[in-house]
Amino acid sequence: MTRQDVHPERVVPAAGFSVREFARTAHGSHRASLDLDAYRDAPLDPATVELVDLLARLEHGALAYLRSVLVTPTHKDARVTAFLVTWAYEKYWVADALEQVVAAHPAPAPTGRAVPRLRRARLALAERIEPITESVVANLIGDDVIAVHTATGAIDEWITQAAYERLRECCGHPAFAGTIDRLLAVKRPHATFFAADASDRLAASPRAGRLARRRLRRTDWPLGAASEPPQRVARLLTELVGASDLALVDARVDALPGLAGLNPATTAARTARKAAGR
Repeated sequence: MTRQDVHPERVVPAAGFSVREFARTAHGSHRASLDLDAYRDAPLDPATVELVDLLARLEHGALAYLRSVLVTPTHKDARVTAFLVTWAYEKYWVADALEQVVAAHPAPAPTGRAVPRLRRARLALAERIEPITESVVANLIGDDVIAVHTATGAIDEWITQAAYERLRECCGHPAFAGTIDRLLAVKRPHATFFAADASDRLAASPRAGRLARRRLRRTDWPLGAASEPPQRVARLLTELVGASDLALVDARVDALPGLAGLNPATTAARTARKAAGR
């Protein structure tokens, strides 16, 4: 796809990424490729199942974020919207695959503290109100908010993909490792587009960089983590994902124009540890 294909008078962010091809080759259900019988004789340990369940819920949490995004100027960008629709479709089926793996095991026992009732109520209220307030605020801001949304997507993918990779390495289960490999192959282009789009938009607008810094500091990582038990999120960010993984995510964020020194991954791990009382 050339720059002239979309909008001849300006540089197209992430122009090297073919959204048309991405949408054409979208990955749907993974159920046919899942070897669920393998877990009957060689189940994953309960702690791993709990992490798989958390990752499935986080995939759905990122989809909930999409509701707020699509009421902003982001939805007016045809390429970004086409990407996000396909991204949401693929993430739904990634979550479904993880849920099938969890369902092949006995239900994990509850661990750690649940999200406090008052916090759950606040989150539920915010989920209803946020699309309305975001629509008003973001439309006043204008197109610079698109850079915030794609930078958010990139950071979320970098963190969750690090978790997938560590889970694959530590489980020692061939069938599960194969599933994770297939899911990572689906997820990697997500990070590629988000990072390229965010980088181009941030480079073109210092105002977008300032806006992104303010908003990304207030974001709970990974997306959806605020709705999950603190102990589980802390396990994900401090035990499964290592300090070197978090530092790599932060280095990638540093490479985005205007975002150096933000350190969202290590900050998220520190916040999760504190919330879990560790």
